[in-house]
Amino acid sequence: MVMGGVFAQSDISSPYSRFGLGVINQNQTSTFMQGMGGLSNAVYGGSILNKSNPASYAAMDTLTFLFDAGFYIKTVTYRTNQLSEKGANSSFDYANLGFGITKWWKTGLGIVPYSNKDYTALISSIDPVSFEQGFEGNGGINELYWANGFKATKNLFLGVTGSFLFGTISDETTIYFPDSTYMTAGRSTISTHLKNFKFDLGAIYTVNLKNNASLVIGLTYNLPMKLKCDRNVFIRSITSYTTTTELPIDTLKYVKDENVDLDYPQGFGVGVTYKKGGLMLGADFNWDNWKGFTMNGVNDSLQNSWNVVVGGSYKPKSTSVSRYFTKMTYRFGLHYDQTYFRIYDTSIDKFGITLGVSLPIPRSLSAFNFAFEFGKMGTTRNELVKETYFNIAIGISIHDTWFVKRKYR
Repeated sequence: MVMGGVFAQSDISSPYSRFGLGVINQNQTSTFMQGMGGLSNAVYGGSILNKSNPASYAAMDTLTFLFDAGFYIKTVTYRTNQLSEKGANSSFDYANLGFGITKWWKTGLGIVPYSNKDYTALISSIDPVSFEQGFEGNGGINELYWANGFKATKNLFLGVTGSFLFGTISDETTIYFPDSTYMTAGRSTISTHLKNFKFDLGAIYTVNLKNNASLVIGLTYNLPMKLKCDRNVFIRSITSYTTTTELPIDTLKYVKDENVDLDYPQGFGVGVTYKKGGLMLGADFNWDNWKGFTMNGVNDSLQNSWNVVVGGSYKPKSTSVSRYFTKMTYRFGLHYDQTYFRIYDTSIDKFGITLGVSLPIPRSLSAFNFAFEFGKMGTTRNELVKETYFNIAIGISIHDTWFVKRKYR
């Protein structure tokens, strides 16, 4: 089989999004942490909303109100052994807020894209007659979440996140015979609607070291869930000489609101960070059992995914009269991912290098955050697709204090 064409979509998705739930948004963190390669399992702070580990919310001050939102600008180049194509776009990234309930309980709400499916591909084959298969998909799943952090002891934070996954993903497959007027073409359209809950746990423990340094250990766990969803299936025979023109002949199968089970996999993460003054260095490891994922009993040839992150940040010492650049926070990181895609017995891996910076807003604790990532995903081996991308993430973090009257204006 030969990959005859791959076309970038409006939101610069991946042709690999044909499989599973599409491209999973593994970097479900704020722009703050994206600048560190996605480092997040053992990251917390009074001005940080870290959705990846809900225990981090416990570090907020009781009177603090935080709001964080961002969007991204992305350019991608897709390459096969024969073709190359470019695309660019911008889109919403995330929005969340956090505040205190009691001295020991802090909470937050937010929304983030969970997965995206958007692709068009064409495969030509001769076995035993010449035929072509067209694949097209669209849609996505969003995650609305409620994160809660609890201060168990001075050094131990615990957390739980309840998330509501919702959205629709559609896949369409067309097979037709361009060299024959006697062969009947066919088209299958499957739309899956997901509306269900999942839960994640987290813990953070801080070890105080000498010379005002500390070592932070973070753990996360995604509970396995059996999610319920429904789908519409429409299979028909058609007379067509292209994958976009449909002249129907007969309906072979039509099912509306068919109930199907989705086995959502378990996963875990561990991270460690070292802090001293304005310096923070850390590393994460995350693993998800996507090999155990099934939708209506079908695994879709997925593999277990994992990723390694190394990153850090540095904020120079500064005073109210220091130069502005000494008040900025600088970040760096890199990550290597084995995605859950395995095509033609080839693992689809991803690698990225990141830089980030925070620009504080004068006379406040709020800031504008920027993150830049250059990365690659996939390979041109075995007639597959290699993606080279550059991503710019822009976010704003608003830090305010409730119930405190200003003495001066």
